[in-house]
Amino acid sequence: MENMAEKTVVELAALQKPGHSLDRVFYVDEDIFERDIEVIFGRQWLFVDHVSHIPTPGDFITFEIGGDSIIIVRGKDGEIFAHHNVCRHRGSTICQKPEGKVRTFTCPYHGWVYDLSGRLVHAKNMGEGFDRSERGLHSCAVRVIAGLIFIYLGEEKDAPDFAMMEADVLPYLEPHGLTKAKIAHTEIYTTLGNWKLAVENFRECYHCVIAHPEYTTVNEFVKTNDAVPGSFEANILPEWEEAARDEGFVVGSVALATGLQPYRVRRRPIREGWQTASNDGRPVAPLMGNLKKFDGADTAVDFMPQFGLHSTSDHTTLIRFTPIDPTHTEMRLTWLVHEDAVEGTDYDVERLKWMWHVTTLQDAELIANNHRGVTSRHYTPGPYSVREEGTAAFVAWYLNRLINE
Repeated sequence: MENMAEKTVVELAALQKPGHSLDRVFYVDEDIFERDIEVIFGRQWLFVDHVSHIPTPGDFITFEIGGDSIIIVRGKDGEIFAHHNVCRHRGSTICQKPEGKVRTFTCPYHGWVYDLSGRLVHAKNMGEGFDRSERGLHSCAVRVIAGLIFIYLGEEKDAPDFAMMEADVLPYLEPHGLTKAKIAHTEIYTTLGNWKLAVENFRECYHCVIAHPEYTTVNEFVKTNDAVPGSFEANILPEWEEAARDEGFVVGSVALATGLQPYRVRRRPIREGWQTASNDGRPVAPLMGNLKKFDGADTAVDFMPQFGLHSTSDHTTLIRFTPIDPTHTEMRLTWLVHEDAVEGTDYDVERLKWMWHVTTLQDAELIANNHRGVTSRHYTPGPYSVREEGTAAFVAWYLNRLINE
């Protein structure tokens, strides 16, 4: 395959073979990485965090993406704002810490002061004619769905239709009460490998029987579909859905496979006799939301390109992928429980995080191994299995965005 000196990104994207993994250059090249940041991450809604991380006015966190730093802050009236962490004077970074609590934002360089909404309220010795109203922080669009904070880095008029995503996803999330949840634990896993390798891995379970014995033990669909692809959905899911529907639970799935920002949401049983996704199937925390009983189901949401979640009756796991550079990716997992749950009494962090923690450690090594292979001069793209349809769909969407933006 030609290198970047011979072909443009768009030309290289158009040359990729459908149904196959990408050429080496897409996983290592700096120019393609910068294009990914601009076209993919700059033009989709990005998940940042859960609202309980910034519960009161003045609470803030920062989110780093593609060389940009974004301040996410709770305003004085409870509204959530997102501002670029760049002073409008001479460009200094304003917030030096990843999180904290402030009354105002003060630039450490020349002391310009901004209120929580991003408005410039003080700038000394600027002379006549200086208009503070023209020097507020550059802000990003913010949306919150079920306690989950999303931002859009581009012009809001160009953003994917968030209302449509919300309408499809919210009925599945509302029973889990994520607006009445709190963060029990957060863990960051940094892996060697391009962000696309991490997302490709996340979107298929063809590897699960081989690489994830713990996940496979908990989730019945893995071995069932490994033996006969699609047999879980054909033979087990319909009967379970009928029973769950009779009890008032949301069932089925919704997916938008194309467009600016594909997403999917579905609900399915964990395995017979399992109440939640734990090492023994027993509860690890109190029931969440308005659930009255453990129904043994897993609600999964996937927002391309960098967010997924899994909600069971007693806890939710949030999964965020963030590209660091062309060959390193951060996977950040956050576990939510009911806001009234008490650590050490109602839940134990080690039991709570067990399945996704061990699975993500394994994934980090799988991704690193994959990276080492695709950087070889002898690597050539291979065909996807029928069990990798989610990954194939992601790669097709990704190439389409590169070509058509």
